[in-house]
Amino acid sequence: MDELLVVGRVLVSLAVVAGLIWYLARRFGGAGRTPADDREPHVRVVDRQALGRSAGVAVVAVGSRRLLVGFGEQQVTMLTELGPVHEQPAPAVPAPRPAPRADALPGAQLPTGGLAGSVLSPATWRATVRALQDRTVRR
Repeated sequence: MDELLVVGRVLVSLAVVAGLIWYLARRFGGAGRTPADDREPHVRVVDRQALGRSAGVAVVAVGSRRLLVGFGEQQVTMLTELGPVHEQPAPAVPAPRPAPRADALPGAQLPTGGLAGSVLSPATWRATVRALQDRTVRR
């Protein structure tokens, strides 16, 4: 009976220690942290422009603030603070246009014969090449 009591005490002690370790890891550890939990602002270079061989200006985002800084070989200087950042949603990507039909292309002839409309028809390949040229050539 004493042995069973000792085993029970050991199991309870192990559960308490494991629970304490889990709690401390969640409270102070980095595994359960999300980016929203970070207390430090995020710093990133939004854009930069060279003004010389080793000098330029850059827009730096720190949290929701934007700073215009000048930089050279020896130092970085804050020039001014720009307006706050307003995140804009990404522009919607237009849906691809459907390929023009072979009979709608100028100069296209309707295929006739046994291969008309099949992959083996030369007219199908010509129409495909014209459709690709229309999509890729800048006018």
